[in-house]
Amino acid sequence: MKFGRQFVVSAVVLGLLLSTACKNKTPQLPPQMQAPTLAVSVPDQIPEDEPPPEQPAPQQQATVEEPPPKKAPTKHRGSSKKPAQPPVSNPANTTVAVNRPPANPAPEITTDIAIAADVSSQQLVQQKQTTAQLLDSTEKNLKGLNRSLSHDEKAMVNQIKSYVTQSRKATTDGDFERAYNLAVKAHLLADALVKQ
Repeated sequence: MKFGRQFVVSAVVLGLLLSTACKNKTPQLPPQMQAPTLAVSVPDQIPEDEPPPEQPAPQQQATVEEPPPKKAPTKHRGSSKKPAQPPVSNPANTTVAVNRPPANPAPEITTDIAIAADVSSQQLVQQKQTTAQLLDSTEKNLKGLNRSLSHDEKAMVNQIKSYVTQSRKATTDGDFERAYNLAVKAHLLADALVKQ
């Protein structure tokens, strides 16, 4: 029996020694360091017209801060975990980006430019003749209306006259494609009005 008691007591003592030895031994972590920073001057404005001048490679000035001195580990009963500390930031190494508009903005584009398909001179002459025929036919149809018109039909006549006027103006402006399209619209509306 004595042997059994001695075995149990020695096992308990050995367990206590091991547990206290594990608590005293803390892992050695490498000290926290900040990333090196570069000192580079930034111009106030960057011109858009010319490429930036080539500068020699700046010498890297790595500034490394000494980590704060470590405190002696305190012995806590229970949890052996330390609360995480946020990284220390250095306000002297911050760079702020500023958005500034360019000194001279792009010139405005005029919208008076007519866009037309590449048409041969023979097709252009044919299109002018067709436009003139459509406008003449439309005006002839409007003059041939002898009946009384409803409110909707009067609105349609005003729309037809507006298309004719716009088509003639487009012809004088040299926009023959637009003039043709407006003449076709006016002609179709006039035909529909006559057939009613």
